[in-house]
Formats: sequence, C-alpha cells, structure tokens
Amino acid sequence: MTNARNLLMIGGIATVLAVAGCGDPVHRMLSDPATRAKVFAQIVADSSLTREAADQLIGNDTARALLWERALGNGTARQHLLTEVARDRTLLDGVIQFAVQDTAMRGHVLTLFKGMQMAGAK
Repeated sequence: MTNARNLLMIGGIATVLAVAGCGDPVHRMLSDPATRAKVFAQIVADSSLTREAADQLIGNDTARALLWERALGNGTARQHLLTEVARDRTLLDGVIQFAVQDTAMRGHVLTLFKGMQMAGAK
C-alpha cells in the first residue's frame, strides 16, 4: 500500500511540475521581448507570413480598428495610403462618394473643388 501511495504521490508531483513548467508555449514565447522581436522579424521577412498576419488582423473587427488607428496615426503609412488612393480612380471615387454622404463634408468637398476650379482658371 505504501509503494502505491508513494508512486501516486510521485506521479502527482511530477505532473504538477510538468504542467507548471510547460504552460502555453506561444504565450511564453510572446511574453519574452527578445523572442517576440524575432517572431515579428520573421513574419516581416516572409511575404506569405506577412500576408497571413495581415489577413488575420483585417479579418477581426477589434484588430482591424486598431490596425487602421495605428496606420492612420503613422505619418509615413498615412502618406502611402493617401498616395495609393490618389493614384487609383476607383478608390478616389469611392472616397469622394463616402465623403459627400455627410452634409457638412459635402460642403467641404464642394468648397475644395471650387477652389481648385478657381486656381485652374487663373
């Protein structure tokens, strides 16, 4: 009986130690700043991983909102986005159509267009 009890106790202790030491490997990896930086560097370096990460971020409502907030808050990223919209007639048409749905913004857009017309007439 003592041997069975000792074996059970040793097994329980071994299990507790194993579970305590393991945890979630992804959480452990991402909680270490150096390892996290290596993971992100690898994602950035591999275009298929970058696309997959972007799809995951864009596909989640909360993550998408944070992503756009960060992108629009970054001057370089914002400038790149605006340049891409300005070069694509379909995107530009879409932005203008969304903008003029709001009465105040419609007035602002029309004022901008009138100013451009006046500047072009000189």
